[in-house]
Amino acid sequence: MKAVQLKAAALVGAVALAVSACGSTNSGTSTNGGGGSSGKYPLTVAGVIAITGASDFEGQNQAGGILPAIYAINKAGGVLGHKLVYKGVDTRADPADALPAVQQMLATTSHLVMVAGPGSNSAPTIVPVLNAARIPMTAVAGESAFDQTTDKYFWRLFPPDAANGVAMALWAKQKGFTRVATVFGTDTGSQGDKPGVIAGLQALHIQVVFNINLTPDQPTYLSSVHRLMAAHPQVVMTESDAATAGTFFGELKQLGGLVPIIGTEATFTAPWITAVRGALGSSFQRTFTSLITSPSATTPAVTAYEQAVTADKSQVPKPWQSYLNNPFSITYWDGMVVMALAMVAAHSVVPSVFDNYVTQVSNPGPGKVKVYTYAQGVRELAAGKHIQYFGASGLIDFNRYHNSFGNEEAVASAASGSQPVALGTITAKQIEAVPVTGVP
Repeated sequence: MKAVQLKAAALVGAVALAVSACGSTNSGTSTNGGGGSSGKYPLTVAGVIAITGASDFEGQNQAGGILPAIYAINKAGGVLGHKLVYKGVDTRADPADALPAVQQMLATTSHLVMVAGPGSNSAPTIVPVLNAARIPMTAVAGESAFDQTTDKYFWRLFPPDAANGVAMALWAKQKGFTRVATVFGTDTGSQGDKPGVIAGLQALHIQVVFNINLTPDQPTYLSSVHRLMAAHPQVVMTESDAATAGTFFGELKQLGGLVPIIGTEATFTAPWITAVRGALGSSFQRTFTSLITSPSATTPAVTAYEQAVTADKSQVPKPWQSYLNNPFSITYWDGMVVMALAMVAAHSVVPSVFDNYVTQVSNPGPGKVKVYTYAQGVRELAAGKHIQYFGASGLIDFNRYHNSFGNEEAVASAASGSQPVALGTITAKQIEAVPVTGVP
């Protein structure tokens, strides 16, 4: 990993220079959206994420939000007359694969205006490269390295891993649990939330009686299951890939050791729920709780998102219904809408120009008109109004580190599918009040 990161750092300057040719295709005038005399060309949105491999669910989550957003924006006339197109860039959840893929993207992609991503596994390597190339990102990477980032083009509408971990600990405290086991996969994405979980449990004086990391995709985890049962935890806190979770918790149930499960936000996705529900059967409904970004009340933003997913269902991965409540997909939707509105507000599709308008169209402020859809935002901007986009994920309010996160909600999964059943709320103020590092 160090070698890859050092290589990335050395390449930042070179990539920035190489991208100048690509960037020149984005350098139209700031008053006509970059069209100039060449007309209204398509604008490329690159999805830098794991599309294949064990973490391919990351790409599915992204597609479930970004493709409907592009559909809705294009249906509303595009951005300053330009249509948006999506280009998948497969990181395979591996920095060694992600770096050359991003280099190639920057060198060969015309009219690249933004990146959806990157995800946790490749973000430490890729973010510096994209930032040097002056490409805005709407990332879901939860690492603490980005909690107080100075990367100008990095934007995160998702709670940092530490915040999600502390929320899990606070929920355990509310439920009266005093003995906790932590079971996390060894992959980078799964490990991201674990420090926040451990720190939150320690700060709240909850005992960790068993702590194990699982190597993904093993045929059995029986030895780990036996050790967990011997520790007699009251609850298991967890994140791993779907296949690993299905095997581990299935064996735990078979041996009679099943206890309540509290999962990170990443566990509340269709692949994970499907695998573990299949392993636990009827026990899943009463056993599993996840802490996710607090769903917004039903607003025009939520309705617009659901309508776009439904209308664009042939383009998103199956089952398309699973993205209607997927917190990652909803975040990608909101990130795309914010960036598109920033372009409109800036009267420019030049990334280095419209990046300065992100907070102007998203954060609350005096005299701003609250808008819930891209089309509504365009109308209000055309009328000379200042706007605040209130997203399908709720309030968006970026701090000086380009982080925006709010309350989290404990949810169960509906009896069929992955629709959230609300159990209770952990507020952002409660999370911030727990004395741990890594929460902006």
